[in-house]
Amino acid sequence: MPPVLVFLSNLAAGETCPLRIPPSVAAVSPAAKLQKNKRLTTMDQKKSPSPQLIRGAMAKIVLTDVKMKILHSVWEELQSLGDVKVTENDDEDTLVRAVTDADLIIVCYAPITRRVIKAGKKLKAILKWGVGVDSIDFEAANEHRLPVCHCPHYGSGTIADHAFAMLIALARKLVPLVTTTRKMGWIWPNPSREWAGTDLESKTVGLVGFGRIAQKMANRCNGFGMKIKGYDPRFQKSPTDLHYVQLTTLEDVLRSSDFVSIHAVLNRENEGIISEKEFALMKPTAYIINTARGALIKEAQLLKALREKRIAGAAIDVFESEPLDTFHPFYQLDNILITPHFAYYTVEADDRLDRECLYSAKRILGDENLVNVKNGDALAALGEPVRWLPYGELPYSLD
Repeated sequence: MPPVLVFLSNLAAGETCPLRIPPSVAAVSPAAKLQKNKRLTTMDQKKSPSPQLIRGAMAKIVLTDVKMKILHSVWEELQSLGDVKVTENDDEDTLVRAVTDADLIIVCYAPITRRVIKAGKKLKAILKWGVGVDSIDFEAANEHRLPVCHCPHYGSGTIADHAFAMLIALARKLVPLVTTTRKMGWIWPNPSREWAGTDLESKTVGLVGFGRIAQKMANRCNGFGMKIKGYDPRFQKSPTDLHYVQLTTLEDVLRSSDFVSIHAVLNRENEGIISEKEFALMKPTAYIINTARGALIKEAQLLKALREKRIAGAAIDVFESEPLDTFHPFYQLDNILITPHFAYYTVEADDRLDRECLYSAKRILGDENLVNVKNGDALAALGEPVRWLPYGELPYSLD
């Protein structure tokens, strides 16, 4: 009997590896074959797949943001895709050196500048571990015909939960109430109503930006009987399942809302969209919440509005510069609630983000159609062949 050639498929790496089996081994009974297949399946589940090969060499993957420990929950699977290197810091010179021979760079907050992009001559894509891509130079990426992928699916509801939790905390003065109760032992109602909260039912919440997260936020607000207005120039009318949201102008949102929640994507057009003029439009009893990007609000003007009690308070998870300086004047105010860019951060969302990012990395390195390419339209307009699925499609379950 001639030798039998068997192909073992390595699904994670997208490879097929031929094994030459001698005739003596190939000629076995059906029962023995079944038992052997069971053993092979068990072994295949235990061992890590071989690294992804790019043009005959092992793929090189660069990770930034060492403090974030990104992709930690899928680390072994990530290593199966190639040689993984984590940069010691996010300085431009460090990143330039790191991407020189890299096939893929996975980034969180690190600035991917024109110089970094130019140095990455072998890069197949830039992959953002997360949603916001404002730290990436898109003009340079487009010039170098480099796709920028991100992970928009993992945490829309998670971030909306955090924003809504902030809204409730502001409405019921939870943080100062808990702090003062701990300090004094007990607090009694008093004629000044110093500790009295405000009801949510029938109050108006204004959403600045009406993408995935804002729509999840609208759903939560509606469940509490709130009126909802939204502003987003990309939308002419609300989706059918969100018919209760009134889309209107930014001025109307600011003037009429008891709570303003920021959910816009940061870009050159809307940087600083909330500044002194916008704070002047808001009710003195209104609160503002930001879980999107710090640069959407002019921090100096927010600080002034809070100090002068032009608005009742704020809940802020994102800042113009992060991490926030220990001596930042925000910490001296009693009408602001601060969290450290944690709106996205739950056990479940962290795992989903790792899986979504890993899935995208596999497609990039396996030369499959890419998913969630932020600059897909721009690249197509430049004549680049479309090598990606329509934006937003994810042929993979994150649960």
